[in-house]
Amino acid sequence: MQPKGVSNRHGYAYVILTLTVFFLALNHVIGRAVHTEVPPVGLAFWRWAAAVVMLFPFVWRRRKQSLPIVRENFVPLAGLGCLMIGCTTLLLVALNYTTAINVALVNTTQPALTVLIGALFFRERLTPIQAAGIASALVGVLVILIKGEWQMLSALEFNAGDLLAMVGMCGFATYALNIRKIPESLTSVESLFAIIVIGCAALIPFYVFESVMYRPVPLSGTAIAAILTLAVLLSVFGMLMWNVGNQIVGPKRASIFMNLLPVFGTIMAVTFLGEHLYLYHLIGVILVCLGIFLVIGRSRASGNGHTEQV
Repeated sequence: MQPKGVSNRHGYAYVILTLTVFFLALNHVIGRAVHTEVPPVGLAFWRWAAAVVMLFPFVWRRRKQSLPIVRENFVPLAGLGCLMIGCTTLLLVALNYTTAINVALVNTTQPALTVLIGALFFRERLTPIQAAGIASALVGVLVILIKGEWQMLSALEFNAGDLLAMVGMCGFATYALNIRKIPESLTSVESLFAIIVIGCAALIPFYVFESVMYRPVPLSGTAIAAILTLAVLLSVFGMLMWNVGNQIVGPKRASIFMNLLPVFGTIMAVTFLGEHLYLYHLIGVILVCLGIFLVIGRSRASGNGHTEQV
């Protein structure tokens, strides 16, 4: 039985993780809604750049203490920055080619991918039941990718947006497993600020290329509203809450909250974008959720779902 303080702390983490997933679903809906007006890399760059401006006043006072820590831990922080900003950019690019519902459903693979990548690259133990769960989740997302039409497999006809979203999920799973590398001597705001600044710097060449070769971000009310909304709700509050939640309960337990994303995402996509939910979506998400149950449920039963400290 957990002490009362630990139980309360976990309850707090569960609330903020739920809000984070809601904001992530909102990100998909906004990205899809403005994709014909605002180019994806530019939208990603400016939402993160706006977050840098918003966080700057909160890190300036302790800059003399935090800068040496950032320099000492530059490599892991740079890796987290490239993963976080690179993957969110991939999702915005994906939304130019596929629906918000599809991206939301592909997101449900993150818990299974977190366990799979942990087993492959971090030497974390993978049980046969967990392996079966991962297989079920991947089959479920495959059903979504091929829209329930198995003949697409022989022709290898996949939607580019769905594939990009899947690559993004692999990146987010890797990010979750590496959150533990954030130095404890940095506050949550300081570590997020460092991660965003480094990630933004890495994104600049892609943003310049898109602006020159495709089109720049327009100076319009739609673009400004989308950038500021994503910056405040996702880039600042969403990522702070996700990092804190992961640090309290660990990446495996935190990842299960991604199950809420298709619920939030589908409701908003149907309501605001007029998208449609098909039978293959339901079949796919059932298989994914079965896989998550096997992966996470087995982790708890075997005692591997413990709280992971950073």
